[in-house]
Amino acid sequence: MNKKLLTTFLISAGLASGLAFNATQVNAAAIKGIVTTNKMARLYDENGKMAADRALAPNTPWITDTNSQLPDVGEAYRVSTHEFVKAEDVSFQHGHAASGVINTGANGALIYHYENGTYTASDSKLDANSKWQYSYTDENAGKTWYQVATNSWINSDDASTATTISNTGTAEISYAPDAGTDIWNGYGANKTVTGQKLANGSKWRFSQKVIDANGDAWYQIGTSQWISGYFTKITNGSFDEAAAKIWDPNYAALKVTKKTAIYSDSNYNSAGNKTMAEGSIVQVDSTVQTGNTIWYEMSEGGWLPSSATSTINAQRPTVALNGKTKAQAIDDVISTAKQQLGKPYVWNAKGPDSYDCSGLMQYVFRQATGQNIGSWTVPQETAGTKVSMNNLQRGDLVFWGPEGASYHVALYLGNNEYLNALRPGTNVKIDKISSSFEPSFGVRIFQ
Repeated sequence: MNKKLLTTFLISAGLASGLAFNATQVNAAAIKGIVTTNKMARLYDENGKMAADRALAPNTPWITDTNSQLPDVGEAYRVSTHEFVKAEDVSFQHGHAASGVINTGANGALIYHYENGTYTASDSKLDANSKWQYSYTDENAGKTWYQVATNSWINSDDASTATTISNTGTAEISYAPDAGTDIWNGYGANKTVTGQKLANGSKWRFSQKVIDANGDAWYQIGTSQWISGYFTKITNGSFDEAAAKIWDPNYAALKVTKKTAIYSDSNYNSAGNKTMAEGSIVQVDSTVQTGNTIWYEMSEGGWLPSSATSTINAQRPTVALNGKTKAQAIDDVISTAKQQLGKPYVWNAKGPDSYDCSGLMQYVFRQATGQNIGSWTVPQETAGTKVSMNNLQRGDLVFWGPEGASYHVALYLGNNEYLNALRPGTNVKIDKISSSFEPSFGVRIFQ
Protein backbone atom coordinates (compact mmCIF):
# COMPACT_ATOMS: atom_id res chain seq x y z
CA MET A 1 0.00 0.00 0.00
CA ASN A 2 1.17 3.51 -0.74
CA LYS A 3 2.35 4.87 2.60
CA LYS A 4 1.47 8.44 1.68
CA LEU A 5 -2.07 7.41 0.79
CA LEU A 6 -2.49 5.56 4.08
CA THR A 7 -1.41 8.58 6.06
CA THR A 8 -3.84 10.75 4.16
CA PHE A 9 -6.77 8.57 5.17
CA LEU A 10 -5.73 7.87 8.75
CA ILE A 11 -8.76 8.29 11.02
CA SER A 12 -7.89 9.89 14.33
CA ALA A 13 -11.09 11.36 15.76
CA GLY A 14 -12.19 8.32 17.78
CA LEU A 15 -15.70 7.53 19.04
CA ALA A 16 -17.10 8.80 15.74
CA SER A 17 -20.88 9.10 15.96
CA GLY A 18 -21.31 9.20 12.18
CA LEU A 19 -20.34 5.52 11.71
CA ALA A 20 -23.69 3.74 11.87
CA PHE A 21 -23.96 0.04 12.74
CA ASN A 22 -26.44 -2.40 11.18
CA ALA A 23 -27.34 -6.01 11.87
CA THR A 24 -24.61 -7.54 9.66
CA GLN A 25 -22.45 -9.91 11.70
CA VAL A 26 -19.86 -12.54 10.77
CA ASN A 27 -19.61 -15.38 13.32
CA ALA A 28 -20.22 -12.53 15.74
CA ALA A 29 -21.00 -12.22 19.43
CA ALA A 30 -22.87 -9.11 20.49
CA ILE A 31 -20.88 -6.97 22.91
CA LYS A 32 -20.86 -3.38 24.13
CA GLY A 33 -17.71 -1.44 24.76
CA ILE A 34 -14.76 0.58 23.59
CA VAL A 35 -11.65 -0.57 21.76
CA THR A 36 -8.56 1.62 21.99
CA THR A 37 -5.90 1.20 19.32
CA ASN A 38 -2.48 0.10 20.56
CA LYS A 39 -0.87 1.23 17.30
CA MET A 40 -2.01 2.23 13.81
CA ALA A 41 -4.79 -0.33 13.23
CA ARG A 42 -5.64 -1.58 9.72
CA LEU A 43 -9.30 -1.98 8.78
CA TYR A 44 -10.90 -5.10 7.28
CA ASP A 45 -14.30 -5.95 5.82
CA GLU A 46 -16.52 -8.96 6.67
CA ASN A 47 -14.54 -11.17 4.26
CA GLY A 48 -11.19 -10.34 5.83
CA LYS A 49 -10.11 -8.04 3.01
CA MET A 50 -7.93 -5.16 4.17
CA ALA A 51 -9.11 -1.64 3.32
CA ALA A 52 -6.70 0.03 0.91
CA ASP A 53 -7.15 3.60 2.08
CA ARG A 54 -8.32 3.56 5.69
CA ALA A 55 -6.70 2.95 9.09
CA LEU A 56 -7.24 4.05 12.69
CA ALA A 57 -4.72 6.27 14.42
CA PRO A 58 -2.84 4.98 17.48
CA ASN A 59 -4.27 5.55 20.98
CA THR A 60 -7.79 6.44 19.82
CA PRO A 61 -10.99 4.94 21.30
CA TRP A 62 -13.80 3.47 19.12
CA ILE A 63 -17.25 2.16 19.91
CA THR A 64 -17.73 -1.54 19.10
CA ASP A 65 -20.81 -3.77 19.15
CA THR A 66 -19.55 -7.18 17.99
CA ASN A 67 -16.65 -9.55 18.41
CA SER A 68 -16.14 -11.65 15.24
CA GLN A 69 -13.94 -14.27 13.60
CA LEU A 70 -12.90 -13.04 10.13
CA PRO A 71 -11.35 -15.18 7.37
CA ASP A 72 -7.52 -14.93 7.37
CA VAL A 73 -7.71 -12.29 10.12
CA GLY A 74 -8.98 -14.07 13.22
CA GLU A 75 -10.64 -12.33 16.13
CA ALA A 76 -11.77 -8.79 15.29
CA TYR A 77 -13.98 -6.02 16.62
CA ARG A 78 -16.46 -4.11 14.48
CA VAL A 79 -15.97 -0.32 14.57
CA SER A 80 -18.24 0.62 11.65
CA THR A 81 -20.98 -1.00 9.57
CA HIS A 82 -18.59 -3.05 7.43
CA GLU A 83 -15.22 -2.35 9.06
CA PHE A 84 -13.31 -4.34 11.66
CA VAL A 85 -10.00 -4.12 13.49
CA LYS A 86 -7.84 -7.04 14.62
CA ALA A 87 -8.21 -7.86 18.30
CA GLU A 88 -4.41 -7.90 18.61
CA ASP A 89 -4.24 -4.26 17.47
CA VAL A 90 -6.58 -2.92 20.16
CA SER A 91 -7.44 -3.14 23.85
CA PHE A 92 -11.08 -3.86 24.63
CA GLN A 93 -12.90 -2.18 27.49
CA HIS A 94 -16.62 -2.66 28.01
CA GLY A 95 -18.86 -0.70 30.35
CA HIS A 96 -18.91 3.03 31.03
CA ALA A 97 -16.03 5.10 32.34
CA ALA A 98 -16.69 6.09 35.94
CA SER A 99 -14.75 6.66 39.11
CA GLY A 100 -15.56 6.20 42.75
CA VAL A 101 -15.15 3.93 45.76
CA ILE A 102 -16.99 0.64 46.23
CA ASN A 103 -17.35 -1.02 49.64
CA THR A 104 -17.46 -4.80 49.98
CA GLY A 105 -19.98 -6.43 52.29
CA ALA A 106 -19.55 -8.56 55.40
CA ASN A 107 -18.84 -11.66 53.29
CA GLY A 108 -16.35 -10.00 50.95
CA ALA A 109 -16.87 -9.78 47.19
CA LEU A 110 -16.29 -12.47 44.58
CA ILE A 111 -14.15 -11.34 41.62
CA TYR A 112 -15.49 -11.99 38.11
CA HIS A 113 -13.83 -11.81 34.71
CA TYR A 114 -15.68 -10.58 31.61
CA GLU A 115 -15.56 -12.21 28.19
CA ASN A 116 -17.95 -11.94 25.23
CA GLY A 117 -20.88 -10.58 27.21
CA THR A 118 -20.57 -12.96 30.16
CA TYR A 119 -19.20 -12.53 33.68
CA THR A 120 -17.49 -15.66 34.99
CA ALA A 121 -16.64 -16.12 38.67
CA SER A 122 -12.99 -16.56 39.58
CA ASP A 123 -11.50 -18.31 42.61
CA SER A 124 -10.62 -14.99 44.25
CA LYS A 125 -12.49 -12.72 46.65
CA LEU A 126 -11.90 -9.24 48.02
CA ASP A 127 -11.70 -8.91 51.79
CA ALA A 128 -14.84 -8.20 53.79
CA ASN A 129 -15.60 -4.55 54.55
CA SER A 130 -12.79 -3.28 52.32
CA LYS A 131 -12.77 -0.23 50.01
CA TRP A 132 -11.79 -0.30 46.32
CA GLN A 133 -11.45 2.35 43.65
CA TYR A 134 -13.39 1.47 40.48
CA SER A 135 -12.81 2.83 36.96
CA TYR A 136 -15.75 1.40 34.94
CA THR A 137 -19.33 0.32 35.60
CA ASP A 138 -21.70 -1.94 33.69
CA GLU A 139 -25.32 -3.04 33.93
CA ASN A 140 -25.74 -6.76 33.28
CA ALA A 141 -28.18 -9.48 34.44
CA GLY A 142 -29.99 -7.05 36.72
CA LYS A 143 -26.82 -6.10 38.61
CA THR A 144 -24.40 -3.21 38.58
CA TRP A 145 -20.80 -4.27 37.99
CA TYR A 146 -17.69 -2.36 39.08
CA GLN A 147 -14.22 -2.82 37.58
CA VAL A 148 -11.66 -2.69 40.41
CA ALA A 149 -8.63 -3.93 38.40
CA THR A 150 -7.90 -4.96 34.81
CA ASN A 151 -10.85 -7.22 33.85
CA SER A 152 -11.62 -7.82 37.51
CA TRP A 153 -15.21 -7.00 38.41
CA ILE A 154 -17.42 -7.21 41.49
CA ASN A 155 -21.18 -6.72 41.53
CA SER A 156 -23.89 -5.02 43.54
CA ASP A 157 -24.85 -8.30 45.27
CA ASP A 158 -21.53 -8.23 47.15
CA ALA A 159 -20.69 -4.54 47.34
CA SER A 160 -22.19 -1.07 47.52
CA THR A 161 -21.12 2.48 46.88
CA ALA A 162 -22.84 3.38 50.15
CA THR A 163 -20.94 3.02 53.42
CA THR A 164 -22.89 1.46 56.30
CA ILE A 165 -21.82 2.68 59.72
CA SER A 166 -22.30 0.87 63.02
CA ASN A 167 -24.10 3.69 64.75
CA THR A 168 -27.28 4.06 66.79
CA GLY A 169 -28.74 6.97 68.70
CA THR A 170 -31.24 9.81 68.50
CA ALA A 171 -31.73 12.29 65.68
CA GLU A 172 -33.35 15.61 66.61
CA ILE A 173 -34.83 17.49 63.65
CA SER A 174 -33.30 20.97 63.57
CA TYR A 175 -32.99 23.80 61.04
CA ALA A 176 -35.60 22.21 58.75
CA PRO A 177 -38.10 24.33 56.77
CA ASP A 178 -41.35 25.16 58.53
CA ALA A 179 -43.04 22.22 56.82
CA GLY A 180 -40.47 19.84 58.32
CA THR A 181 -38.14 17.33 56.72
CA ASP A 182 -39.20 14.38 54.53
CA ILE A 183 -39.34 10.74 55.51
CA TRP A 184 -38.15 8.56 52.61
CA ASN A 185 -38.52 4.95 51.63
CA GLY A 186 -34.87 3.98 51.12
CA TYR A 187 -32.02 6.42 50.73
CA GLY A 188 -29.72 7.89 48.12
CA ALA A 189 -30.56 7.61 44.42
CA ASN A 190 -33.18 4.89 44.98
CA LYS A 191 -35.27 6.70 47.59
CA THR A 192 -38.98 7.51 47.16
CA VAL A 193 -40.89 10.06 49.19
CA THR A 194 -43.52 8.79 51.65
CA GLY A 195 -45.40 12.07 51.88
CA GLN A 196 -44.76 12.24 55.62
CA LYS A 197 -42.66 14.89 57.32
CA LEU A 198 -41.01 15.32 60.71
CA ALA A 199 -41.25 18.64 62.54
CA ASN A 200 -38.41 20.68 64.01
CA GLY A 201 -37.76 19.74 67.61
CA SER A 202 -38.99 16.16 67.31
CA LYS A 203 -36.58 13.36 68.27
CA TRP A 204 -36.31 9.96 66.63
CA ARG A 205 -34.34 6.83 67.41
CA PHE A 206 -32.20 5.59 64.54
CA SER A 207 -30.86 2.06 64.10
CA GLN A 208 -28.36 2.59 61.29
CA LYS A 209 -26.44 5.29 59.48
CA VAL A 210 -25.32 5.28 55.84
CA ILE A 211 -23.15 7.58 53.73
CA ASP A 212 -24.35 7.14 50.14
CA ALA A 213 -22.35 7.29 46.91
CA ASN A 214 -22.89 11.04 46.63
CA GLY A 215 -21.52 11.71 50.12
CA ASP A 216 -24.90 12.31 51.82
CA ALA A 217 -25.69 10.97 55.31
CA TRP A 218 -28.91 9.04 56.02
CA TYR A 219 -30.42 7.68 59.24
CA GLN A 220 -32.83 4.73 59.42
CA ILE A 221 -35.77 5.45 61.74
CA GLY A 222 -38.12 2.61 60.70
CA THR A 223 -38.20 -0.65 58.77
CA SER A 224 -37.47 1.08 55.49
CA GLN A 225 -37.90 4.72 56.52
CA TRP A 226 -34.92 7.05 56.32
CA ILE A 227 -34.23 10.72 56.96
CA SER A 228 -31.45 12.91 55.66
CA GLY A 229 -28.78 13.90 58.13
CA TYR A 230 -28.88 17.43 56.78
CA PHE A 231 -31.46 18.80 59.26
CA THR A 232 -30.43 16.84 62.36
CA LYS A 233 -28.60 17.09 65.63
CA ILE A 234 -27.25 13.68 66.57
CA THR A 235 -26.88 12.16 70.04
CA ASN A 236 -25.05 8.88 69.63
CA GLY A 237 -25.84 5.76 71.61
CA SER A 238 -23.16 3.62 69.98
CA PHE A 239 -20.36 5.36 68.11
CA ASP A 240 -16.81 4.03 68.19
CA GLU A 241 -13.52 5.17 66.68
CA ALA A 242 -14.01 3.00 63.56
CA ALA A 243 -17.34 4.74 62.91
CA ALA A 244 -15.75 8.14 63.56
CA LYS A 245 -13.13 7.53 60.87
CA ILE A 246 -15.81 7.44 58.16
CA TRP A 247 -16.25 10.87 56.56
CA ASP A 248 -19.54 12.62 57.31
CA PRO A 249 -20.73 15.73 55.41
CA ASN A 250 -22.28 17.26 58.53
CA TYR A 251 -19.91 16.42 61.39
CA ALA A 252 -16.29 16.09 62.39
CA ALA A 253 -15.15 13.68 65.11
CA LEU A 254 -13.00 13.99 68.25
CA LYS A 255 -11.48 11.69 70.83
CA VAL A 256 -11.34 12.94 74.41
CA THR A 257 -7.74 12.58 75.61
CA LYS A 258 -8.38 13.38 79.28
CA LYS A 259 -11.42 13.84 81.48
CA THR A 260 -12.85 17.30 80.88
CA ALA A 261 -15.77 19.48 81.84
CA ILE A 262 -18.45 20.09 79.24
CA TYR A 263 -18.67 23.85 78.72
CA SER A 264 -21.83 25.76 77.86
CA ASP A 265 -19.90 28.18 75.63
CA SER A 266 -16.53 28.49 73.94
CA ASN A 267 -14.60 29.71 77.00
CA TYR A 268 -13.20 28.29 80.22
CA ASN A 269 -15.54 30.39 82.35
CA SER A 270 -18.60 28.40 81.25
CA ALA A 271 -17.82 25.01 82.79
CA GLY A 272 -20.87 23.03 83.86
CA ASN A 273 -21.40 20.08 86.19
CA LYS A 274 -21.26 17.46 83.42
CA THR A 275 -18.00 15.90 82.33
CA MET A 276 -16.74 13.87 79.38
CA ALA A 277 -14.69 10.76 80.16
CA GLU A 278 -11.26 10.06 78.68
CA GLY A 279 -11.55 7.94 75.52
CA SER A 280 -15.03 9.19 74.60
CA ILE A 281 -15.74 9.67 70.89
CA VAL A 282 -17.91 12.66 70.01
CA GLN A 283 -19.22 14.40 66.90
CA VAL A 284 -18.94 18.18 66.48
CA ASP A 285 -20.68 20.54 64.10
CA SER A 286 -18.87 23.85 64.56
CA THR A 287 -15.57 25.24 65.80
CA VAL A 288 -14.15 28.55 66.97
CA GLN A 289 -10.63 29.58 67.96
CA THR A 290 -10.01 31.70 71.06
CA GLY A 291 -6.37 32.54 71.61
CA ASN A 292 -4.43 29.29 71.34
CA THR A 293 -7.46 27.12 72.10
CA ILE A 294 -9.80 25.68 69.49
CA TRP A 295 -13.29 25.04 70.84
CA TYR A 296 -15.57 22.35 69.42
CA GLU A 297 -19.36 22.42 69.68
CA MET A 298 -20.78 18.91 70.13
CA SER A 299 -23.75 17.83 68.03
CA GLU A 300 -25.77 17.10 71.19
CA GLY A 301 -24.82 20.46 72.73
CA GLY A 302 -21.95 21.74 74.82
CA TRP A 303 -18.35 22.67 74.03
CA LEU A 304 -15.00 20.91 74.44
CA PRO A 305 -11.53 22.52 74.30
CA SER A 306 -8.73 21.29 72.05
CA SER A 307 -6.52 20.96 75.14
CA ALA A 308 -8.58 17.89 76.15
CA THR A 309 -9.24 16.38 72.73
CA SER A 310 -7.61 15.11 69.54
CA THR A 311 -9.14 15.13 66.09
CA ILE A 312 -9.98 11.92 64.24
CA ASN A 313 -9.06 12.04 60.57
CA ALA A 314 -11.88 11.10 58.21
CA GLN A 315 -11.06 11.55 54.51
CA ARG A 316 -13.85 11.76 51.97
CA PRO A 317 -13.68 9.21 49.13
CA THR A 318 -12.60 10.81 45.86
CA VAL A 319 -15.26 12.98 44.23
CA ALA A 320 -16.19 11.11 41.04
CA LEU A 321 -15.71 12.69 37.61
CA ASN A 322 -18.62 10.61 36.20
CA GLY A 323 -17.22 10.42 32.69
CA LYS A 324 -15.90 13.98 32.57
CA THR A 325 -12.28 14.90 32.30
CA LYS A 326 -10.76 16.71 35.25
CA ALA A 327 -10.61 19.91 33.15
CA GLN A 328 -14.30 19.62 32.25
CA ALA A 329 -15.29 19.09 35.87
CA ILE A 330 -13.28 22.12 37.00
CA ASP A 331 -14.78 24.27 34.22
CA ASP A 332 -18.30 23.18 35.29
CA VAL A 333 -17.62 24.06 38.93
CA ILE A 334 -16.23 27.49 38.08
CA SER A 335 -19.05 28.22 35.63
CA THR A 336 -21.65 27.27 38.26
CA ALA A 337 -19.88 29.40 40.86
CA LYS A 338 -19.84 32.47 38.62
CA GLN A 339 -23.59 32.13 38.12
CA GLN A 340 -23.97 32.90 41.85
CA LEU A 341 -22.18 36.26 41.68
CA GLY A 342 -24.17 39.09 43.27
CA LYS A 343 -26.32 36.88 45.52
CA PRO A 344 -26.34 37.98 49.17
CA TYR A 345 -24.46 36.48 52.10
CA VAL A 346 -26.79 35.00 54.73
CA TRP A 347 -25.36 33.00 57.64
CA ASN A 348 -26.02 29.24 57.29
CA ALA A 349 -27.74 29.73 53.91
CA LYS A 350 -27.15 26.93 51.38
CA GLY A 351 -28.68 28.49 48.25
CA PRO A 352 -29.88 28.93 45.69
CA ASP A 353 -30.83 32.54 46.53
CA SER A 354 -28.32 33.28 49.31
CA TYR A 355 -25.26 31.65 50.86
CA ASP A 356 -22.69 31.65 53.57
CA CYS A 357 -19.14 30.70 52.60
CA SER A 358 -19.37 26.92 53.03
CA GLY A 359 -22.97 26.80 51.82
CA LEU A 360 -21.83 28.37 48.55
CA MET A 361 -19.10 25.76 48.05
CA GLN A 362 -21.47 22.91 48.90
CA TYR A 363 -24.09 24.19 46.45
CA VAL A 364 -21.64 24.78 43.61
CA PHE A 365 -20.03 21.34 43.79
CA ARG A 366 -23.43 19.68 44.23
CA GLN A 367 -24.79 21.37 41.11
CA ALA A 368 -21.68 20.66 39.03
CA THR A 369 -20.91 17.10 40.20
CA GLY A 370 -24.06 15.80 41.92
CA GLN A 371 -22.00 15.11 45.04
CA ASN A 372 -21.77 16.50 48.55
CA ILE A 373 -18.39 17.89 49.66
CA GLY A 374 -19.65 18.78 53.13
CA SER A 375 -22.04 21.25 54.75
CA TRP A 376 -19.41 23.33 56.61
CA THR A 377 -15.75 24.14 56.41
CA VAL A 378 -14.23 21.31 58.46
CA PRO A 379 -15.77 18.41 56.47
CA GLN A 380 -14.86 20.35 53.32
CA GLU A 381 -11.22 20.40 54.47
CA THR A 382 -11.17 16.60 54.11
CA ALA A 383 -13.16 16.38 50.87
CA GLY A 384 -9.90 16.28 48.89
CA THR A 385 -6.13 16.45 49.25
CA LYS A 386 -4.37 19.28 51.07
CA VAL A 387 -2.11 21.47 48.89
CA SER A 388 0.15 24.38 49.78
CA MET A 389 -0.65 27.93 48.81
CA ASN A 390 2.17 28.01 46.25
CA ASN A 391 0.73 24.91 44.53
CA LEU A 392 -2.85 26.05 43.96
CA GLN A 393 -4.75 25.16 40.77
CA ARG A 394 -8.09 26.31 39.33
CA GLY A 395 -10.96 24.55 41.09
CA ASP A 396 -9.17 24.09 44.42
CA LEU A 397 -10.76 25.19 47.68
CA VAL A 398 -8.86 27.70 49.82
CA PHE A 399 -9.34 27.90 53.59
CA TRP A 400 -8.66 30.50 56.25
CA GLY A 401 -7.75 29.38 59.77
CA PRO A 402 -6.07 26.30 61.27
CA GLU A 403 -6.80 22.81 60.01
CA GLY A 404 -9.74 21.37 61.91
CA ALA A 405 -11.03 24.83 62.80
CA SER A 406 -11.16 26.79 59.55
CA TYR A 407 -13.55 29.74 59.53
CA HIS A 408 -13.78 30.67 55.84
CA VAL A 409 -13.61 28.88 52.48
CA ALA A 410 -13.56 30.04 48.84
CA LEU A 411 -13.08 28.66 45.32
CA TYR A 412 -9.73 29.40 43.67
CA LEU A 413 -10.12 30.65 40.08
CA GLY A 414 -6.46 31.00 39.14
CA ASN A 415 -4.43 34.19 38.65
CA ASN A 416 -4.50 34.86 42.41
CA GLU A 417 -8.31 35.23 42.41
CA TYR A 418 -10.98 33.44 44.42
CA LEU A 419 -14.79 33.48 44.48
CA ASN A 420 -16.52 33.62 47.86
CA ALA A 421 -19.39 34.66 50.10
CA LEU A 422 -17.46 36.69 52.67
CA ARG A 423 -19.63 38.17 55.42
CA PRO A 424 -23.07 39.67 56.19
CA GLY A 425 -23.72 42.80 54.18
CA THR A 426 -21.78 41.56 51.14
CA ASN A 427 -22.69 39.58 48.05
CA VAL A 428 -20.97 36.64 46.35
CA LYS A 429 -17.94 38.19 44.66
CA ILE A 430 -14.46 37.63 43.27
CA ASP A 431 -11.51 38.82 45.38
CA LYS A 432 -7.73 38.85 45.06
CA ILE A 433 -5.47 37.03 47.51
CA SER A 434 -3.69 39.66 49.57
CA SER A 435 -1.22 39.71 52.46
CA SER A 436 -3.87 41.33 54.66
CA PHE A 437 -6.31 38.43 54.18
CA GLU A 438 -4.33 35.44 52.99
CA PRO A 439 -5.72 31.87 52.98
CA SER A 440 -3.96 29.33 55.18
CA PHE A 441 -4.04 26.25 52.90
CA GLY A 442 -5.75 24.72 49.89
CA VAL A 443 -7.61 21.47 49.17
CA ARG A 444 -7.70 19.79 45.76
CA ILE A 445 -11.11 18.16 45.22
CA PHE A 446 -10.48 16.62 41.79
CA GLN A 447 -7.58 14.18 41.66
